[in-house]
Amino acid sequence: MSVSAISSSSGAATSSSNVSSQIAKLQGQLKELTQKLKDTANSDMEAKLKVQTAKMLQAQIQAIQAQIQALQQQQAQQKSAGKASSPQVAEGTEERPNYSPLGVQVDTYA
Repeated sequence: MSVSAISSSSGAATSSSNVSSQIAKLQGQLKELTQKLKDTANSDMEAKLKVQTAKMLQAQIQAIQAQIQALQQQQAQQKSAGKASSPQVAEGTEERPNYSPLGVQVDTYA
């Protein structure tokens, strides 16, 4: 029972759809492992073997959950980077400096 590893630390930017497909694949693996864990719990195998198998499956489930979480964070960062790199300015509006009204009210003493 092996789990395919998907590296989320590649140097090149991964597209959002690619990340989504990776998450979907991992979720499928997660479902399979969860079913195997249920089957193991209901099986009539030796108790010691059952415990070892369950621990192994739980470790694989945790690893996949960590991969999914990392990919979701990557996806969120890509979305926020996309918003930051393409500011939305309405046509015909002037860009005005954004002055804080608090700066006017603060007195500075030397």
